[in-house]
Amino acid sequence: MTITIDLDTLRALGMGAAVLSAGGGSFPYLEHLCTANFMGDRTVELCSADSLTRDVRVALVAMVGAPLVMTERFLDADHFVKPVHELEAIEGQPFDAIMGYEIGSMNGVIPVLIAAHTGLPLIDADTVGRSFPQVHMSSFALAGVPMTPMVLCDVRNNSVLLRETVDGRWTEDLLRVITTAFGSVAACATSASGATVIDHAIPGTYSRAIRIGEAIFGAQKQRADVIAALLDAEGGIELGRGRIVDIVRETTDGFVRGTATINDASGETVRVHFQNEYSVVMRGEEIISTVPDLLCLFDTQRGEPIGTESLRYAQQVAVVSLPPAAAHITPRALAVLGPRGFGYDFDYTSPHQTGYSL
Repeated sequence: MTITIDLDTLRALGMGAAVLSAGGGSFPYLEHLCTANFMGDRTVELCSADSLTRDVRVALVAMVGAPLVMTERFLDADHFVKPVHELEAIEGQPFDAIMGYEIGSMNGVIPVLIAAHTGLPLIDADTVGRSFPQVHMSSFALAGVPMTPMVLCDVRNNSVLLRETVDGRWTEDLLRVITTAFGSVAACATSASGATVIDHAIPGTYSRAIRIGEAIFGAQKQRADVIAALLDAEGGIELGRGRIVDIVRETTDGFVRGTATINDASGETVRVHFQNEYSVVMRGEEIISTVPDLLCLFDTQRGEPIGTESLRYAQQVAVVSLPPAAAHITPRALAVLGPRGFGYDFDYTSPHQTGYSL
């Protein structure tokens, strides 16, 4: 099945990708604005992964770094297309399609801009199914698929080629140093075969984001409860609702890290920890949901997801946990994607397994 991404679809995609970003970004307004301006009357073809032949060449693209920094400047199409063209020159072959590395927020929209710029189709898949802060957390890295060669570019005409790395963890460590030196933002491109995409990508993530966005805009138009509509559609659980009373946030080593403290309507304190994305939710001293559950904070007045960069004192929010992908809760995946993979000294906890309710 082929979906055509036009300006209306792009807006729904941006909102759905904000939900799937798990706090990695709010609605990507600037990226949406710049992409819509570039597209004009153009459209982008969204094709399913199973429609690919195993020998096609696919460019995987992403913004790597701290989302907070991206709010300081408009999206530059040439910046994000550059590593794609450099990789084509290095490998001596053109690409046949574009695929986003992760579906979350701006990284859901930027691949559309690149596809529109290059005239190539966009694949309805990614390697994460949501947002995670590090590249070794992708389905490709977990499967042992090489992540190099990889090209990283900044806005000052600097570019770096990672020709070969030992594994996904080494790729992450090296590109994080480079990205930090770039100013915590880099345009990234690597390549994959159609066979790798078919065998290891997470399919249907773009069409899922579009459906979520359309559901949110539909509920807003009808003045219905957006959060209730999302929970019903995605099988989520509300973990708390109340007012943000404290925010601690800093950008270090290329990540936005911090904690949001919420005075829940029940009188209890809910704390949400994040590292680019939301990673742990606690009610009092009890841990109630951790990665790889897909954790979201919603502005209850606007009915929209809030990224970690947009959290503010006194916001009225709801904390939501959506169930993780099955591929994210295998023992091998949990070693990387569970809380211990984020530096916490406890194991995966999920309300989707314990039957938690407020």
